[in-house]
Amino acid sequence: MTLSRAATLLATLLIALPAAAQEATPTAPAEPVPLFQAACVSGAVRLSKNVAEPITFAALPAAAQRALGASTVATRAEAEKLPTPAPAQVANAIYRIAGGQLYLMPPTPSPSGTPIGDSCIVLWHALSDDDYFAARKLVLPNEDTVPLTARPTASAVGASVATSAREDVRLTAAAYGGWVVLRSSSLSESKAPGAQ
Repeated sequence: MTLSRAATLLATLLIALPAAAQEATPTAPAEPVPLFQAACVSGAVRLSKNVAEPITFAALPAAAQRALGASTVATRAEAEKLPTPAPAQVANAIYRIAGGQLYLMPPTPSPSGTPIGDSCIVLWHALSDDDYFAARKLVLPNEDTVPLTARPTASAVGASVATSAREDVRLTAAAYGGWVVLRSSSLSESKAPGAQ
């Protein structure tokens, strides 16, 4: 995601939008994959105070925090060893959607130099194994054409991570302890692991 696109996204995610913008911008979906597509791929959703509640990183469950860290590395082995990110590495605003276990994290308004802060993220507690596979399908739509030996591990048990690149954007699906992360980031972002 380019800096100008990130700034545009952040501007459209503000809770108090002018009336004209509210008419032109769709309301945030309450389902994880459609929310990610609207907010992090298309870059335009409307959040109302009835739908989005700001929370802190510390308020996220520990497994959700670990899932965020897992989304910053390339392999399952790295994701399983990665500790929880430090709060300073998660400078994003965090919005709890519809009072449930679904969260939207727009990128910080200016570059943070951290993989999480410079990303647009949707994080949720999986209701079934299908949640991780739906996220993975969004990231790897043509996975069936990749030889089995070249595919990333597809297990949602423990830590899992899958990444792909499209144009100037990296898409990542990660899972840890029942939590799933969809992350959109710039291909030119910091290469430093998010939790070290």
